[in-house]
Amino acid sequence: MSDIRMADGSINFNGEWLTAEDIKGKIKEKMDSGDMRFADMAAALQELNEALENAHTLEVKIVLTKAEHDKLRAMGGEDDSASVRKAIRAFVGSVTPKAEATATAAAKPMAEKPAPTEDTIPCTKCKTPIPIPTSERPIELECEFCGTSVLLPAETAPAAEAAPPDEAAPPAETTPPAGSEAEPAAQEDTSGPKRTDHFIG
Repeated sequence: MSDIRMADGSINFNGEWLTAEDIKGKIKEKMDSGDMRFADMAAALQELNEALENAHTLEVKIVLTKAEHDKLRAMGGEDDSASVRKAIRAFVGSVTPKAEATATAAAKPMAEKPAPTEDTIPCTKCKTPIPIPTSERPIELECEFCGTSVLLPAETAPAAEAAPPDEAAPPAETTPPAGSEAEPAAQEDTSGPKRTDHFIG
């Protein structure tokens, strides 16, 4: 694509800025002189006409800081209009129109939600289980169902969680070893007759 200045409707042809009328005049001169080698001029004229027909004029006033203006000139050179055109074209070319993005998303077949497992994490948006392919942390995962990115942070060693008091297991009963002097207080010797002393007074 040739460099075209939409402001004055001219095209850069062999280092010279020519309008459509300028090119028509040069073609006529060649024809009048019997020189029929003007195919490149005709192509430039067609390119310029198509650009003008498909052009939409924006009349805006832009106020930039000196730093922003320097960046703009670094992109497009000393011609501010050319720099602005290049910046706008670069921006417009990098943006996907909303309608196109929506159509692309609609055309994409909806995947079935996988069943949750221990090696998955729920999507923060649609709650679909996202498979965790590796043990490396941190890792960024993408939900295959809705496309949401989920960051899995670096894991820290979890402290051992104590069981709640109401769920604690009762203490196990222990039996003292044979020959031990420690006898349960509740047990009484019933092997012989009981003797009861009575004191009077």
